[in-house]
Amino acid sequence: MTPTTWWRLTRAVHSTAPTWAGHSKWQNIRHDKAKNDAKKSREAYAIASRIETSVKQGGVEGNAQLATLMEKAKKLNVTKKIVENAVKRGNGETIGDEKPMSAVTYEFMGPGGVAMVVEATTDNKTRTVGLVRHALSKFNASLSPCLYMFERKGRVVFAPRDGDETLDDLLEVAIDVGAEDVEEFVDHDQEYNGERLFQVITDPSQVGDISNQLSQKGYQLKDTNVEYVSGEENEVEFPADEKAFNKALEMLDEIPEITEYYTNIRDSPDA
Repeated sequence: MTPTTWWRLTRAVHSTAPTWAGHSKWQNIRHDKAKNDAKKSREAYAIASRIETSVKQGGVEGNAQLATLMEKAKKLNVTKKIVENAVKRGNGETIGDEKPMSAVTYEFMGPGGVAMVVEATTDNKTRTVGLVRHALSKFNASLSPCLYMFERKGRVVFAPRDGDETLDDLLEVAIDVGAEDVEEFVDHDQEYNGERLFQVITDPSQVGDISNQLSQKGYQLKDTNVEYVSGEENEVEFPADEKAFNKALEMLDEIPEITEYYTNIRDSPDA
């Protein structure tokens, strides 16, 4: 990726959290009201994986991204043991007789040009890929390269320092911290308690550094993540066989090892 430069920044205002094409499982499981046990297990896997990665990349001390994830884990009632073990794994420690966990990414193609990227953290790759293949077979999707359709992007969500701070003010901040883009949105979906928030988009390798810079400037971080984003030229319409596709997603949501999944499905205008 080319170095970030000031002319790549744009102004964007949204009435709800900006979405990139595809499904982010982290968003989905936050709003799933049914099957609470499975939901809690998936949340724990997802947040533990992100905590482990944050520790690996930025250590523990002075890591604003890690502090944000710790706060999120607390709000989600993730157990102290799960969080502590994630930090230990991030530091390269072995947890008793626990099998080593591996981060894996699966690529699938389905009817109508639908591409899916599935991320998981597992101690048994063979078992997990079997479960994922079975789930996506309901949509007639199969393992096939598709990562070339996506770009990896980091995002940092944060609250303004005061009610008068505008998107124009944040353009200068985004330039200063080295972000690629900045967006403003009002959280009508209640993911962040209905607040007016900003998010900056950045190269994945810069998420930790930009999180620290924003924290040092007095901004309250709400979330950080790295996601796969499909380019507009690769986006497709929602599958014609909606029932089969939704069944596949429902089965994916029952696999606790899966932390995220993304598609190249175009967002509908009223989404």
